[in-house]
Amino acid sequence: MKVAVIALTKNGIELAGKIGRELDADLYVQNVDFLGLVEKIFYSYDALIFVMACGIVVRSIAPYIKDKQSDPAVVVVDELGRFTISLLSGHIGGANRLAVKVAAVTGGTPVITTATDINGVLAFDELATDNDCAIENIDELKYISSELVNGGKVSLFSDCRLDGTLPGNIDTPVFGQYCRFAVALTNCTMVPVTADRILYLRPRNLIIGIGCKKGKSKQEIEEAVVHFLGMNNKSLLSVKCVASISMKANEQGILDFCCEKNIPFNTFSTEEIKTIEHRFSSSNFVKNITGVGCVAEACAILAGNRPKLICPKTAYRGITLALAEEEKVITIRTYPLVKENA
Repeated sequence: MKVAVIALTKNGIELAGKIGRELDADLYVQNVDFLGLVEKIFYSYDALIFVMACGIVVRSIAPYIKDKQSDPAVVVVDELGRFTISLLSGHIGGANRLAVKVAAVTGGTPVITTATDINGVLAFDELATDNDCAIENIDELKYISSELVNGGKVSLFSDCRLDGTLPGNIDTPVFGQYCRFAVALTNCTMVPVTADRILYLRPRNLIIGIGCKKGKSKQEIEEAVVHFLGMNNKSLLSVKCVASISMKANEQGILDFCCEKNIPFNTFSTEEIKTIEHRFSSSNFVKNITGVGCVAEACAILAGNRPKLICPKTAYRGITLALAEEEKVITIRTYPLVKENA
């Protein structure tokens, strides 16, 4: 996490230095054009720690706040270090946990106000962040969280292995069951659950292996990938990375597609591919060009952590795709961040 600490007063600067050293953060404490600085760095850091009054922080960041999926974590600390307040992006941005860390440095009290945390309720946005899952329809989150905070029940459908114990207000539905409120934790676009309100969490555990003719455009790559995933009932949000042979490392169409979708692109040498190519069908045409008999399937396997090939190579116009899936283990954490004093 890339963190910045900002302070204005003498006492604040001293405390900011201590926090910065402990958290390995960048300091902005001398000759600061405060409002200009906030505008400049607001989206350049994962987290901002302000050592000053809440009021000035609220007014300074207000013009730049967008949404909980993109806003940085914001923590406010009084200049004596007595309180560390999680002000913005408590779950997805990590401000709640950062407030606890800062409090450990200052000897102060972390102030956490998110209802799920203070009530010890499972927070699905935090679960998603902790387990590298994308939230597909975050507008549904408020209905799920509200139901739990107000003592209701939510059904959780998951095709991932769960590590931990679900609280009593989370049940697991049977096939075809109707639920009022549900969470689907799956990379599948079709789930055997119907609900009035359903939140989709997409675990990033799919790897797309790709081979293509030189010069294929971003649009051609995207059309092939979208169709390929659609035929396999898989979500693009669950794609962890795209993988290919090293000779495609600078293939602009693939690079542009991955950049636009914010998906990592990994490549492997012919020597690496040769170690497992015997497991897949070989193409003499591909071997004459690349030196190996297969690209998409082998690269999909090489790019993952013991993944399984769930869809063999599928040919489009000059583009070949394969799909592998990692086993995903989801850690369940249901305790409050800050324990009450006995």
